[in-house]
Amino acid sequence: MNSSFMYFTLATGVAMGALGSYLCERKGRSRSLGFWLGFLFGLIGIIVILFLSRKEVSLDEDQDQTN
Repeated sequence: MNSSFMYFTLATGVAMGALGSYLCERKGRSRSLGFWLGFLFGLIGIIVILFLSRKEVSLDEDQDQTN
């Protein structure tokens, strides 16, 4: 297997993971969830993230995080 292909695949996975992380953060979800979905599943993972609903943060959870 050609090493340049492996580097390209790894770089693509990291880029998809970064995009997934950004999208999940915008939807109020875990950035690590978005990274792994994007890294492992690529474009399909990004599409799944786009179809996720926004996670609503209740007032109780918001107060617990600030204290």
